Amino acid sequence: MESISALVACGAAFALSYYLGSGRAPSLLMALLLGAASGIGFAVIFFVMTVAVTVLLPGTFDARSLGMHLILLLAVAPLGAAAVAAFARYYTLGRIRF
Repeated sequence: MESISALVACGAAFALSYYLGSGRAPSLLMALLLGAASGIGFAVIFFVMTVAVTVLLPGTFDARSLGMHLILLLAVAPLGAAAVAAFARYYTLGRIRF
């Protein structure tokens, strides 16, 4: 259960960073920063939502597994989302012909 919710949070972070990097970021540095911020934001949302579900429905999540997935998500999501945003910006600029 923790793995599935962590994968959903990571996928949502990657999707948002693709959207921000492909058309909303004015520069590559801004695309990297927005991608990293979306990764951190979705990691925090993952933690808050899983803790809220655990408080409301005890026994749903394992605390140790939740902590390990949070640490992994805090490490992978910002870096991966920043890379996705940078590649999206690069790809979008490569398609535009002047």
